[in-house]
Amino acid sequence: MVVSNVNAQSQFGVMAGYTNITAKVSFEGNSISGDESGFFIGGVADFEISDKFHIQPEVLYASANDVSFLYIPVLAKYMVSEEFGILVGPQGNLSLEEAEDGVNSFGIDLTFGANYKITQNFFLEARYGFEITNRYSKSGDFDLDGGDLKGTINTLHIGVGYMF
Repeated sequence: MVVSNVNAQSQFGVMAGYTNITAKVSFEGNSISGDESGFFIGGVADFEISDKFHIQPEVLYASANDVSFLYIPVLAKYMVSEEFGILVGPQGNLSLEEAEDGVNSFGIDLTFGANYKITQNFFLEARYGFEITNRYSKSGDFDLDGGDLKGTINTLHIGVGYMF
């Protein structure tokens, strides 16, 4: 009886869609940025804590041109209605490319977005992740004698999913 109750409150599924990855580098007040578009695909879970509050962890692979990342968000979902939810939470992102000396492969984002349930199984989701960590460390090739070099990678995901 306990197992059936837990299963009724948990769902698992898949999600795929469009991604836009934006990299920004700033140094002493000057900055440059560039972005690449591509796709993402991955797995999603939904754990219902109450009628209005859910926890939604995911594991997503994203590829845009020659860069690829693994995203691991753990999102709080507040259900405004039965169909519409607001998402917010931390997201770890790991670059799957070989990093140069002094560049961090792992970053942490603050992510927010929305989720809309089309049917009992299909949903749409859009969210944006702002990286809050610096990709450059003060070692390696990027130790610039006290200069403040900062690099961030922000991500937009828009996709469709299916819950089993």
